[in-house]
Amino acid sequence: MSKGKAFEYATAISFYNYVIKSGGRAQLNRDNNFQNVEDSFNTLSSTEQNELMKAAMVGCVKVFKLEPILQKIDDNLTISIAPDYFGQTGDVRDVILTKGDWEIGISCKHNHQALKHQRLSNHIDFGNEWAGCPVSQNYWQGIRPIFQMLQEFKEKKVNWRDLSSYNISKEQDVYVPMLTAFLNEFNALDKRYKNLAANFVEYLAGRKDFYKFVMNEKVREITIYCYNLHGDLGVGGDVPVVPLPTHFIRKGWKINKGGSQSNNTLIIEMDNDWIVGLRLHSAASKVETSLKFDSQPINLPNNLLTISMVY
Repeated sequence: MSKGKAFEYATAISFYNYVIKSGGRAQLNRDNNFQNVEDSFNTLSSTEQNELMKAAMVGCVKVFKLEPILQKIDDNLTISIAPDYFGQTGDVRDVILTKGDWEIGISCKHNHQALKHQRLSNHIDFGNEWAGCPVSQNYWQGIRPIFQMLQEFKEKKVNWRDLSSYNISKEQDVYVPMLTAFLNEFNALDKRYKNLAANFVEYLAGRKDFYKFVMNEKVREITIYCYNLHGDLGVGGDVPVVPLPTHFIRKGWKINKGGSQSNNTLIIEMDNDWIVGLRLHSAASKVETSLKFDSQPINLPNNLLTISMVY
């Protein structure tokens, strides 16, 4: 089971426990989404559970200090687990805290800080899904042969590692042409839509403001990233607003340390200090008719409040 899901449970329970022990009012929304993360938590050993709870409580206490509205413990706090489909529309929050019309969320990451793991396929309109900017027929025509080939190998139940025995290179025959078609279309969309950079980052980082808890079990540290892109965090407090990008500076292939060009990663550089890496990879051992991006923050704006604490 996923420790990431278990960390969501630990975070939700930590907020609940903290409010109740402080003499406040709180309730857990114990729906199927909550049950799923609770089941993940319950599969772990007591030692693993304690580690997650310690990290989550440290993060919880810090968020309380940043959020004046949370400090009003007499107002009932409802704590919910977001359904997985929220992420498809750019809402990356896992734990949602609600008081009346007020709402904030927590994104919970266990041992990684990826922004998102979005897919490419022969039926996913990435432009429309990511930024409300539909892709062109040129893009669909460009990727069709790649996914037709993958469909054939999928039907044969071929493993990715065995493609070489069919004289197919995963990197040169799949990743490079796929990323080339993607990059060409991304550049074309950039010429047509002036808000592409801002919408792109909102999709990756979150259309709704949130705190990201990144738990590093190896060094027993939790880092909180305050993604206050729209001014909804720390209302009446001191959480700085982070500017979205207004345009792209560079979109291109990653250059490896030795000077060679990467065959699976693009670097997207924007103004306001946003730089994101998009690494294309196969998410399963057998060939599938979709590919995943591992979207990692390479550089974040200087005024994105980041707090690291041991637990």
